[in-house]
Amino acid sequence: MAALETAPETLREARPKAAPRTKPAGAPKLQDTARIIIFAAALVMFFIPLVASAAFGFTLPGKGFTLEPLTDALAGTDFAAQLFTTLELAVLSTLGSLVLLVPTLLFLHLKAPKMLRLTEWLSVVPYVVPAIALVGGANLFFRNVAPSFLVSTYSLVPFYMVLTLPLVYRSLDAGIRALDVQTLFAASASLGAKPRQTLLHVVLPNMRAALLGSALLSCAMVLGEYALASLLLHSTFPVFMVQVGMNQPRAAAALSFLTILATWLLLASLSSVTARRGTKKSTTKGGSR
Repeated sequence: MAALETAPETLREARPKAAPRTKPAGAPKLQDTARIIIFAAALVMFFIPLVASAAFGFTLPGKGFTLEPLTDALAGTDFAAQLFTTLELAVLSTLGSLVLLVPTLLFLHLKAPKMLRLTEWLSVVPYVVPAIALVGGANLFFRNVAPSFLVSTYSLVPFYMVLTLPLVYRSLDAGIRALDVQTLFAASASLGAKPRQTLLHVVLPNMRAALLGSALLSCAMVLGEYALASLLLHSTFPVFMVQVGMNQPRAAAALSFLTILATWLLLASLSSVTARRGTKKSTTKGGSR
């Protein structure tokens, strides 16, 4: 009987094992080649318009490279005041969006996670409603409630907050989801920390990358927004660029190139600051261990 019981086991062991599947040797090379081709094509498609705008904006026939189109367009204008106004609006809109959305998203993640789907859907509404409809409705409302509100340049701040809502919302939501805030607040409470202390010393420092990304997206969108400021008859930097482009297209191309270059430099600086702080934290943790 013992021999009969051990016979199936010996037969199972005697069966040859299936050879592991191996990928073709040329598959990784083909994937790397495809990635390189796609990346190179994207770079070419992205940089050719920028190089063309720079060549058109900073050159003149028979003179070569020159700043004359730019200096002629800026002479006798309020360029500095308009640029300062736009930067001020960008800062105020970014701060207002962060102050409004960070507590709201933290509350939803902690107390009402089922409402996140609804709020995510509502955050896309600014993409659906055109700028002219938003300005028309706000004009009818404020004409009866506060007629002098739309006269001020700062009236653009709430409109810009609504316009940047989809981008800022998703950036902050992704940063909060990566933290597991419920566990952080529960662990801090078990150690005797108050919710305010947990928010200031634990949650917000770990959301630094999401906050910087949201601020960059908001500032970049405000710096290039033309429709709202034009419809409300306010003079901002994008409005100035359009007005210059009507008579001096070379100067408009040069200004557009400089604006994109400044946005890139801002993004690179924010990324480098975030990366340095991340490496410092990792080194300090490794040293403490």
